[in-house]
Amino acid sequence: MSLLKKATIRHSLFIILIFIVLTALRLLWLAYFLPSSDQPIAREGIFDIRDQQLSDEEVLNLDGEWLYYPGSLIDPLNINTQSFEQTTRTIPMRDSDATTQRYGSYRLKILLNHNAPKDNRFAVRIPAVSTASALYINGKLVEQSGKVATNSRSHKGQAAPYTLYFTNEQPEIDIILHVSNFDTSISPTIDKRILFGSASAIEHHQMINDLSLATISITLILFALFSTLVFLFINPKPIVLLFTVGFLLPLADELISYDRSILTWIHLDYVWSFKLSTIIYLGSSFFFVQFMRVLLVKYHNAKCFKWLFAFYGLSAFLTIILPINWLYTINSFYFLLYVASFLYVIALSLKEYLENQKQSTVFIALTALGTTNGIIWAYIKSIYIFDIPMYPFDYLFAMLGFSGYWFKRFFENQAQINQLIAKLQKDDALKDEFLSSSSQKLWDPMNKMITLGQSIYDNPNNKLMADDKHNLKHLIDIGRSMSFTLNDILDFTRLKEGHLHLHKKNVSIQSIVYGVFDMLRFITSGKQIQMNSTIPRSFPNVVADENRLIQILFNILHNAIKYTSAGSIKISAHIKNNMAVIHIRDTGLGMDDAIQSRLFSPYEQGSDNNNGIGLGLLISKKLIELHGGTLQIHSIPDKGSDVYFTLPLAEGDLKEEQSYIEEEDMLLPIKEHNSSSTVEKQFNILMVDDDPVNLTIMRSLFATKEYAVTTVTSSEKALEMLQQEDCWDLVIIDAMLPYISGFALTEIIREHYSLLELPVLLLTARNYSEDVYTGFANGANDYVTKPINSVELKVRSRALIDLKYSINQRLHLETAWLQAQIQPHFLFNTLNTIASLSTIDTDRMIDLMHHFGEYLHASFDVRNLQRVVPLKDELELVRSYLYINQQRFGDLLNIEWDVDDNINIEIPPISLQTLVENAIRHGVLKQEEGGKVCIRIKDFTDHVAVSVIDDGVGIDPSILDELQSGSHSPNTGVGLRNTDLRLKRIYGQRLQITSALNEGTTVTFHIPKK
Repeated sequence: MSLLKKATIRHSLFIILIFIVLTALRLLWLAYFLPSSDQPIAREGIFDIRDQQLSDEEVLNLDGEWLYYPGSLIDPLNINTQSFEQTTRTIPMRDSDATTQRYGSYRLKILLNHNAPKDNRFAVRIPAVSTASALYINGKLVEQSGKVATNSRSHKGQAAPYTLYFTNEQPEIDIILHVSNFDTSISPTIDKRILFGSASAIEHHQMINDLSLATISITLILFALFSTLVFLFINPKPIVLLFTVGFLLPLADELISYDRSILTWIHLDYVWSFKLSTIIYLGSSFFFVQFMRVLLVKYHNAKCFKWLFAFYGLSAFLTIILPINWLYTINSFYFLLYVASFLYVIALSLKEYLENQKQSTVFIALTALGTTNGIIWAYIKSIYIFDIPMYPFDYLFAMLGFSGYWFKRFFENQAQINQLIAKLQKDDALKDEFLSSSSQKLWDPMNKMITLGQSIYDNPNNKLMADDKHNLKHLIDIGRSMSFTLNDILDFTRLKEGHLHLHKKNVSIQSIVYGVFDMLRFITSGKQIQMNSTIPRSFPNVVADENRLIQILFNILHNAIKYTSAGSIKISAHIKNNMAVIHIRDTGLGMDDAIQSRLFSPYEQGSDNNNGIGLGLLISKKLIELHGGTLQIHSIPDKGSDVYFTLPLAEGDLKEEQSYIEEEDMLLPIKEHNSSSTVEKQFNILMVDDDPVNLTIMRSLFATKEYAVTTVTSSEKALEMLQQEDCWDLVIIDAMLPYISGFALTEIIREHYSLLELPVLLLTARNYSEDVYTGFANGANDYVTKPINSVELKVRSRALIDLKYSINQRLHLETAWLQAQIQPHFLFNTLNTIASLSTIDTDRMIDLMHHFGEYLHASFDVRNLQRVVPLKDELELVRSYLYINQQRFGDLLNIEWDVDDNINIEIPPISLQTLVENAIRHGVLKQEEGGKVCIRIKDFTDHVAVSVIDDGVGIDPSILDELQSGSHSPNTGVGLRNTDLRLKRIYGQRLQITSALNEGTTVTFHIPKK
């Protein structure tokens, strides 16, 4: 026999043994609490125990024949003077014995032993009666469930069991039980045993029930509490909350089964109480199935689970919508669903246990066996009426198996994790060793190859062919890119080993701060956070590696933003002990002492989620220490944190504390232009960097014969230069500038110039993704990483300038396209009008020819290729155009001029004429009666408003929406679209259009005054 077969037999025997143990415990429980077989039986409404002495432990079942008065609620005090229909009913009874009566009375006389003490205390336990009952003892109403009545209006169902304790001095006890049921279709029935005995015996019986229920309740509550704590502090996943609900639902089901009066706390009527208890019953069954599915590994995704879940969902839905009479009918289906689903998951769990045979699966089998035993005995109790105390051991075994499974799985997983950790630590050490050794070995030959190749390439005496020289340059570029990769690897390994080399220089902290602010703007999206710096312009430079200083501030600010949902983040600095002290204060969540104590431990996090404290602060701390400074944190929970670090001040920049003098930004002299006649084109470059030395070096790279370079040391000065002159071919900007960073300056430039109109080349200290992404997101065309490679800077700059030059040619073509918009039929119609006037009115003909000539001359004037032209030139063109149209259309076209005097501005060429032509062609001439066009030019303090107003047909709302949104379609026309784009490009403002169908259109634009 194989080892596998022997193990299967051994585990099968173990399952059988557990089942036998559980069954034996149940039988012992029954044997202890089942009543003796010689208990008396009621005969024709008489329960005779005169020959029996009641003990303090035995509880009697009032089984047998009770007198029943169908359709009558007899008066206990006058029962002998009234005449009622009388029959007998056997209690406990089945539905087959029921009648169609909605109410009635049960009566039983208990004949006591004459030797019993006269003041002996007795107790009666009335089970849940469908659906209302009232108990009378010796003619007195002593207890009731719901409200018994003879009509549905007065009736109130509850069906809750109750126990009554009383003292009887007579030798007999007269029990009358009024019952009524107007809630369901069945008659009032008593299908469970009524208990009677001494008060101490009933109390003993009740105490066992209470203890069993308390045991089950405490067990389920503890497991629910445990699941909740796991969700809150260890594993915040929805499946863990599912366990919490799954433990509470069986608890609610047991409490309701024990005493339905609990439902009265939520003030529901009988129907909805019944539905709620049914849903809870279904829910507890469903969650047990879900529990077992989660525990299963091999059969976790069995298809039958989907069908079971669908049936449970359908059952819950039917319970809510169906009337209660139907629910009584389909209750048997619910029981079958309950049994089938339980047996299915139990079979799968036992099958997995036999197939898997792991130590942890034995606990699944234990859970399954405990549940199986409970199902079997629940079915037996539904057939045979047992009135014994609640049995808690099935629950205890199921919970024992459940908890044992998780503990065993925990230790198994812990052992696997320990093995993986040891393997990962070994692999990590091997990886670090391999990366470090490989990088060191590759770096030196790679650097020699790049240096040797560059020297050969730069040697003017080499006799390389053009293709060979090009290939050599390509080889150098490839080697340089590989060296960057090796540098990244070396930086990582050296930092981990504490041997990272810094490239220190004098760095402006203000520039770095504002650059990092703009790099992190995208993270603050959706948060109400204000980031600002109070570091003055005259704060001295620090000695630092610019790349690493950006990394330090990036990590600290990123962490502050992450834990600040609203408020502010402020950076300030002061000098102390010849060191610059930089504070980053936020108003975020803060940290308690426990988190701060492990803040700089490797791979520690402030919370148990993936967004906690990682390596960022630890790396920043090590980098600061490498610079000769320190990093400290002061934090208060819910009030924010203050992260502050020190850096050494640059030599020669040390000043007394708080004695800074604000200096004006430096405007460096413009390089002398070579006015030689041999220069065909000189491109204008604007350079922005807060370091004058860098500007001097970069400016020297560009030959004066080809380039006119202007340098400024602040974003504010750069904006002034851009506003004063409109001749720039390229702007080179350092990303790290004080107060207005290079990123922000690029974004401002893009508000007035497109990517093609004015290229921007960004200088970044790092080639990291966040730097590059921020630059491109704010509108940069390209970037160069510091330290700057001279060849790369020149090549990238020339490429962008050539692109700009090509775009200028395109803009000239746009203007030519506007000139070409003179419609052929306009020319033909004008010539035809001239020809007609030659025979009618020669004077008008001559005048029209004069204006037609002026119109053609103005339309094709070379000045129209300029960016702007004087307003008077544009007005002359418009007047000629209007005169021609008035001669053609006569009274159909009325022109009104409303122009202020002495307006001296410049406007884009062929802009006003385009709007007037649009008003005539698409406005007033679309109407049979024609209309009026008004040209209104008004002089205001800071701008001139130019409007073209017509009372024509107006603009269709859909086309108007396209015009106002800027998404120009072919429907909007070329002229109107080009005018709108040119105004936006030059002034940052678009056409303002208002229109109403059959009322007219107003088109306005503003020309700002310089």
